[in-house]
Amino acid sequence: MKKIILSLLLLVVAGTASAQWHHHHRGYGPTVIYRDSNWVAPLIIGGIAGAVIANQQQQPTVVQQPPVYVQNPPVYVQRQTVCTEWKEIQNSDGTIYRERTCSQ
Repeated sequence: MKKIILSLLLLVVAGTASAQWHHHHRGYGPTVIYRDSNWVAPLIIGGIAGAVIANQQQQPTVVQQPPVYVQNPPVYVQRQTVCTEWKEIQNSDGTIYRERTCSQ
């Protein structure tokens, strides 16, 4: 917004400086058209305005890092084997064997 206002102001100053043509009609000879040599003031004003525009601070560049997604590794739960007590079982022929039951 500041640049637009400053540019318009500079355009107005430059326009008024270049609009100072003088027409002199003398009683003799052709019409003489000349331009004043008052170009120093607009040149200084234009230089100052240009320096102000050139020295304006630019908007800071914002670098946004992409989001980091942290995914937890899967948790594997290993079921614990649960077993009953050993039982000794005797067959009719006199042999003894042991057994137990396990479950997960």
